[in-house]
Amino acid sequence: MSKYIEFRASRMTSWVRYSGVAIVLCLGTSGWGPLGFGGTIKPELGVPVAVHSRAKPHQLLLVKGKVVRTLAAVGAYLTWEQGTSRSAVSMLMERVLQTGKTKVLASNALAQFGLASTATRVVFADRGRSGPELVAVRHGGGGRLVLTRSLAAPIAARGDLVAWAEQSGSSQRVVVRHMSTGHEWVAAQMSRCRRGRCYRIDSVTLADKGVVFERGAIGPHPSLIIRRAFGKGRVTTASVPDDPQPELAASSAGALFYRLQHGWFRWDFGQKRPHPVKLPAHSWVLAYERGALLFLGGSQCGPTLTVESRHQSLVIHAPASTPASPKGFGPLCRLMTHFHWQDRRLAVAWSIIPKVSLRSGADVGLVGTVVALPTPKNA
Repeated sequence: MSKYIEFRASRMTSWVRYSGVAIVLCLGTSGWGPLGFGGTIKPELGVPVAVHSRAKPHQLLLVKGKVVRTLAAVGAYLTWEQGTSRSAVSMLMERVLQTGKTKVLASNALAQFGLASTATRVVFADRGRSGPELVAVRHGGGGRLVLTRSLAAPIAARGDLVAWAEQSGSSQRVVVRHMSTGHEWVAAQMSRCRRGRCYRIDSVTLADKGVVFERGAIGPHPSLIIRRAFGKGRVTTASVPDDPQPELAASSAGALFYRLQHGWFRWDFGQKRPHPVKLPAHSWVLAYERGALLFLGGSQCGPTLTVESRHQSLVIHAPASTPASPKGFGPLCRLMTHFHWQDRRLAVAWSIIPKVSLRSGADVGLVGTVVALPTPKNA
């Protein structure tokens, strides 16, 4: 949340915090400026987009009075965490898409740490006696397995792999686990402080070739973006000065991060240095996936998502309303609360709520919905 507050001065970011979820609504332009990594500013996708189309998603879920805080749509299952503005914890739910059978998997989930669904397991954060725990259960429930009792940051997932950061005392670790085999790989182990410089682990992402994490600086020294390829013995590090919490987005290619007042940078596995990414004005990167970029734009209560690849731009508009939305409460506001993008399938969670309720912090008239659609083949 602190990151979004910092953005306001430099990028004219408009945001709300609703039901425990920080939602970026509209972004202004900013100068890119040199970061000191070398390289020149260039368009991310290289050539003009040839085809523009408007997506027609299909609805997977509709819940009244709840916000869908996180979701994962994998195989036969839709898994999500839902809650209200009055509760810090969420209900973890799962639906078999073919039959519609729905089950509660957990009642005290911590949605701020994310959610993962693999072929065999659902992975989520739960309240533990000494802090947040990372837990895995089988699809349909049961077989509870605690992966760590010292979860330090939101988790990441790609296929059957789940990655997380943990901190115990002064020791920090980043771990990657194959959920089908149970094999775990400690990608990094380090002290919280070294030579007078202390760090948090704020975020972790998984790429096709390795794991990426961000160490936010506690103090005036630079923050760090760190990569480690699967099967490799060394980590590689990029220093990010003057930003205590660089924003790390999911990328199949490597590291994709935002530096305060300098814009977005991409650092793929195989590249020696990060290079700047040029984006459309009034947009915010959400993810990069195998040749396509997903970004958020639009207006405060009418956001849009765009999936842009080399030859196609797919625009996704927020639902205008839902069958369950009230008719007598005035204009509605549409907020994107979460998304899940895997194997060309994009699922998006929206909250549709009367503006008057949003301003007053109430849930009256709130409807949460999840829609899904395929993304372009060349993505």
